[in-house]
Amino acid sequence: MKIKLFVVALLASAFAFAPLAKADSITLENHTGNTYNYALTFDEHTTIFFLDGFQLTGLSGVTDAELSGALADDFGIANFDSTSVTVGSLFSIEQGRSIPFSVGTLSITSLAAPGLVDFAILDSNGLSTGNVLGPDSSPVPEPSSLVLLGSGLLAAAGVVRRKLFV
Repeated sequence: MKIKLFVVALLASAFAFAPLAKADSITLENHTGNTYNYALTFDEHTTIFFLDGFQLTGLSGVTDAELSGALADDFGIANFDSTSVTVGSLFSIEQGRSIPFSVGTLSITSLAAPGLVDFAILDSNGLSTGNVLGPDSSPVPEPSSLVLLGSGLLAAAGVVRRKLFV
């Protein structure tokens, strides 16, 4: 009796917590000038799109949107206006050997820097929504920051020397 109850509880928890593991996302890979490059990232080895796609909202001043790489082969720009871009596919199967994996790039030309950009992805894994995250900042300081720090330390050493020896 206890084993049956345990199995039922185990199955119920497996189905209850399975949707929490979903992590399809869109990230801002980089930007140069007025061009912002976004990557579509999947969390399953195989993802199927059947009359599905994804959308970015919260953009500002969009003047153009283009797909490149494998993304351009399977998807098309369905619609874009100054604040959003919608990309769709009639039928597409995206596969990757490692998880997560990305396919192609969505390049958006915008007259204004995007603020808080949201995404929505609808595919065989369900609906994923969230905020677009930008490129990670470099953990190593820039050389100009090190020069500024060094010159400040030299100036502080000069002030201390004057106070002690004058």
